[in-house]
Amino acid sequence: MIYDALSPVETIDVTEPGVIPTGVFAQDKPVVMRGLVRKWPAVERKATDFQALKDYLSKFWTQRPVTAYVAPSEARGRFGYNQAFNGFNFQVGSAPLADIIERIEEAQTADEGRAIYVGSTPVKEWLPGFHEANFLQVPGEPLVNFWLGNRTTVSAHYDFPSNVACVVAGSRRFTLFPTEQVGNLYVGPIDRTPSGQPISLVDFDDPDFHSYPKFKEALHVGQTAVLQPGDAIFIPSMWWHHVKALADCNLLVNYWWLDNTAFMGSPFTALMHAVMSIRNLRPAQRDAWQQLFNHYVFKPDQTNVDHIPELARGCLGNLDEDDVRRLRAELINRLNR
Repeated sequence: MIYDALSPVETIDVTEPGVIPTGVFAQDKPVVMRGLVRKWPAVERKATDFQALKDYLSKFWTQRPVTAYVAPSEARGRFGYNQAFNGFNFQVGSAPLADIIERIEEAQTADEGRAIYVGSTPVKEWLPGFHEANFLQVPGEPLVNFWLGNRTTVSAHYDFPSNVACVVAGSRRFTLFPTEQVGNLYVGPIDRTPSGQPISLVDFDDPDFHSYPKFKEALHVGQTAVLQPGDAIFIPSMWWHHVKALADCNLLVNYWWLDNTAFMGSPFTALMHAVMSIRNLRPAQRDAWQQLFNHYVFKPDQTNVDHIPELARGCLGNLDEDDVRRLRAELINRLNR
């Protein structure tokens, strides 16, 4: 395993539970906050008591089915592609949360070695009242999700929103890399992914350095930390993170929020369109488009548009929700031609 070679994530011991220390979000780097949510009622029960977890969650769960992923023992808890890369190594089903928890409990004593995973499920809809009982103030209007399973692994991926992830039960190892390591992480397809985000193909528990030699370079800047119940971690937008659940039953609650306005949409859409329309141009044409992107997007300067009357600047001006709606309609029309 590679974890001993990695640097530890910066860690803060929280003295006031439920209050995120000042300055955490300004650093734009991962920070572990030990004991941040240790006073949550969901955490204060005996952490290793599976029945106590079930009893607590039963106060909130509904009969609404949740989506669950199940992988066979040969996957070793790691969800991803099958060997032929024409599908995935897991099956998808749905059942009420109570039934899923029963399956996770049964798997503790079974010899099948199945991995069971419920990922990114909104707390508001599936555990109504849980957020109010276990509250944490984060910026903006966050999307609050829960993640539940046994010994599962989420391959390294990035998220556009910023993230605070809180361990409620079990323990999890987080391994993180800055965005510029994308070339060393051997990322799989971006338009066919296991759960929405492109993932690293490297098995962190048994890395194949012959197939993925540049991964050694990523290890020089990688960071890792193991979180216990009550701990939380801040993961800045676009940081790659690999998450390994280390117990037979693990529950995590996370908060995603955007620093920009949600109606602007995801930059990932622009990336996919750029791959389609720009990547295969002649080098001179690609270079020309790179200059235009730098001018208008990556290195914008107010002087770039000062010569245009403000009312005539269109998408180069300050966009509100109505402007974005009209621009999106225009883009759809162009894509449909």
